[in-house]
Amino acid sequence: MASLLERAADVLASLNTRLLPLPPAPTELTGHDLCYTNPPLLCRDLPDEAGLRGVISSWYLSPERHVVEIGIVAALCLAILSVLITRMPRFRSKTDSLQYPRLLRLFIGACFVLQIVYKVAGYPGKLYMMLMPCNTIWIMHFAHAFLPGLSANSRHVLSQLSITYFGLPVVAIATPDLSDLTLPFEVEYFFLNHALLLVFPIYWVSSGRVSLLPTNAKDESALGNFAKWYALACACFALFYFAFVTPMAIYSGINLNYMMSPPPNPGDVVSGPNFRLMSIGCCATLFFMFRLAALCAEALATAIITRVRSNSKSKAL
Repeated sequence: MASLLERAADVLASLNTRLLPLPPAPTELTGHDLCYTNPPLLCRDLPDEAGLRGVISSWYLSPERHVVEIGIVAALCLAILSVLITRMPRFRSKTDSLQYPRLLRLFIGACFVLQIVYKVAGYPGKLYMMLMPCNTIWIMHFAHAFLPGLSANSRHVLSQLSITYFGLPVVAIATPDLSDLTLPFEVEYFFLNHALLLVFPIYWVSSGRVSLLPTNAKDESALGNFAKWYALACACFALFYFAFVTPMAIYSGINLNYMMSPPPNPGDVVSGPNFRLMSIGCCATLFFMFRLAALCAEALATAIITRVRSNSKSKAL
């Protein structure tokens, strides 16, 4: 087992032999701070030091630790998904394809293209930042709006996931990391971009086209329906970022979604060798709170509307 772990760690480390044991300091300390090695590259010689310096990957965690965490998280997530795959509620409407209206599709297309332009025009490798959570949500919305042949049930899953991930843009707006935003109006667009991500889930729920309540209360409880969508969102998120994005962060040399070292946070609360496990707890709590809040809001609104309609009918009689 130890030999197998060593071999897997060697394969992972071979994806990028230039990473240092720790990320560079946010600002220059010595006048010759290293950002990469083999061959050495000083931070001051980076193509875009102001943008790239704060997102450098490193071996903050050892390759062996990465292999263990990737293996455990991937196995757990795949087990959850295998159980859920045949049990998820299906979207059965014969009249609604769950396609975005034309105006929202226009906004999605324009914002997505502008986001790509900012990434391509930035520092080398900035396009990898499209794998950050909120940018991944943009990819989901773009696929929802423009991917040909996408079924209504697939769109239903994407919209349900975007509702559960509602807290991600909220946190990004509340605690923004603007360290790599150096292009004209990129900071302003950051806030506009994330604010728009709040519009789409609200649209689906407020329009009544997507519900967080079970479609048939006789077959499934609200708690069971909530648990399935919550578990699906957590499993998809963790599997994507551990099994796919972490190797990409090593290969690119960019700390995608802070999978290689902790994010800047007050008091360095999320830090140390267990920082990613702490992050899992934070994300799982965030998804739970926002989906529960949305569920309660919809249930309350539904109860009020039902009561008003009932009173109106009683008065009519």
